[in-house]
Amino acid sequence: MDSGVSFAVQRWAAWAPELNSPAAWQDWAAGNADIPDTDDAPDVRDLPAGLRRRLSRIGKIALRVAMDVGTEDEPRVVFSSRNGNVTQMLSLLQSMSVDEPISPTGFGMSVHNSLAGMLSIISKNRESHTAIAAGEESLCLGVIEALTWLQEDPSTPVLLLHCDEKLPEFYAPFQEPETPVCALGLLLSAAGDEGEAGYRFGFDGTPTRAATGDPLQSFIRFLLRGEAAWNWSGAEGDWWCRRHA
Repeated sequence: MDSGVSFAVQRWAAWAPELNSPAAWQDWAAGNADIPDTDDAPDVRDLPAGLRRRLSRIGKIALRVAMDVGTEDEPRVVFSSRNGNVTQMLSLLQSMSVDEPISPTGFGMSVHNSLAGMLSIISKNRESHTAIAAGEESLCLGVIEALTWLQEDPSTPVLLLHCDEKLPEFYAPFQEPETPVCALGLLLSAAGDEGEAGYRFGFDGTPTRAATGDPLQSFIRFLLRGEAAWNWSGAEGDWWCRRHA
């Protein structure tokens, strides 16, 4: 486990239904309940009106967290999600099934990297962005992508933006268990900067135990509780993160 990659967290933010304040998040982290499953959406009135009309709920959730973290550092962006804007995609497919015309705007917002692109427009950030989809291990692979970018160029921070929501009823048979409606944003930088929380992230390729719940919820609890270590097992192996002493 000493082969992991070191990094620092400059800032982070999260959003989930009914968890709209630091106190609410701390109360949630103190227990073991799952994130509430409601139809809540975040307040995005600080975003341009024309943009707000184009956003689905997952778009509002993702951009709320990104703006809360802040983009003034002009970071590179990694967007990770199990399914992305699948609600928008389903709407397009239903229109196609009855021979209705497809909205170019709707199509543009349905592709997996659309929210990362929208964030770059809002923040006038011309740095690179990419999108990751890797099932239940999307968060972990998103971290790996972000850390790889930091290894290549430590001088520019990376914003990891992970966002998930429940699949529409049409896709209910394919719903992975324990998928929360939640987003997490981490502004990551190279290790060693003073005043930033230091971590080390790694992967052991052979699974040693069954999958251990949802990685996103357990990782947010790890951050909120200030724990020394985080571990999560997925289909591909065991993932871990250690907080530097």
